[in-house]
Amino acid sequence: MADIQAEGLRAAGDLLERVLGTESGSSATRATSPASEYTALVDAWIEVLRQTFAGLAQPPAREAVTVPVEANGIGPPLRLAVGPTSEATERSAEFWLHNGSRSVVGPVVFRCGDLRDAQGELLEGVEVRFDPAEVEPLPGRSSRAVTISLAGEGPPGAGTYRGTIQARGAPGVWLPLEVVVQC
Repeated sequence: MADIQAEGLRAAGDLLERVLGTESGSSATRATSPASEYTALVDAWIEVLRQTFAGLAQPPAREAVTVPVEANGIGPPLRLAVGPTSEATERSAEFWLHNGSRSVVGPVVFRCGDLRDAQGELLEGVEVRFDPAEVEPLPGRSSRAVTISLAGEGPPGAGTYRGTIQARGAPGVWLPLEVVVQC
C-alpha cells in the first residue's frame, strides 16, 4: 500500500514539474525553480509516509520482510522471539534484500550492533549471524534472501533487546532488530 501511495506522489510530482516547466518568465527572473521546491516537498512527504507505514505495518516475529537497497531511511523491523531452550532453527528469520534500481549493488556485508535492553544491559553470549555472510553483487531489479540468526552458548537472559543492522556495500540500508527472549 505504501508503494502505491509513493508512486502516486511521484506521479503528482512529475505532473507538477511538467506544469511548472511551462510557466512564462525567464529563469533569470526566478532565483530558484518552483519545480525543484515542489519536488523536494513531494520527496519529503514520500519519506514521511514510507516511515509511517513501515512503523504501522510491523511484521510478527519470524515473518520475512523485504528490504529495499535504495532506501535511505529506517527499513522494516526484524523480530526474533526465542525461548531460553529454543532450537537453532527457532533462533532465525529471513529477510529479502531487494534491488529495485537498474544498477548493480554490492557485494553487501551485513553487521549488527550490540543488542541492548531498555536499561542498557547487553545481551551476553549471543552473536548475530547472516547467511550468506556476504551477498554477491545484486543485479538491478532482483532480490536475494538472507537469513539472520542468533548463535551462542547457553540460554540468553529474558527480556527485549534491540540493535541496528547496517550494510557495507548498500549504505542506504539500516534496519532495527528486536530480539524478545522469553523465559
